[in-house]
Amino acid sequence: MGKNKSFNTDEVLIKIAQLFVSRGYNGTSLDDIVEKTGLLRGSLYGTFGSKLGMFVATLELCLKEGEDDLKWGLLIVAMLEVTARNKKVFDIVEEWYLDNQHEEIAKQLGFVLLKNSGIMK
Repeated sequence: MGKNKSFNTDEVLIKIAQLFVSRGYNGTSLDDIVEKTGLLRGSLYGTFGSKLGMFVATLELCLKEGEDDLKWGLLIVAMLEVTARNKKVFDIVEEWYLDNQHEEIAKQLGFVLLKNSGIMK
């Protein structure tokens, strides 16, 4: 009989999203995720399958109900680091964009990119 999860998946995903936003996808290691969440590798892999699975889950959650900083930050990370090499992430971002497209999207993405780079406070 399998062991029941003893953690709140959404809370864990928010912690992981914070890492991806602050360090980028490529700059976030599994060790970083283990340290931030306090979970064992086996629990993380058992729930999400892979680091990419964690990213997909954070992106889906934050696009649906996440706070703006995480949503915009994950979109930037997805577009800069993941969409070019992963069809699933590309499809998620494209669907979100097609559902939400308006001229303010480009402005907001530019603002977040400048803010995250430290160029704009």
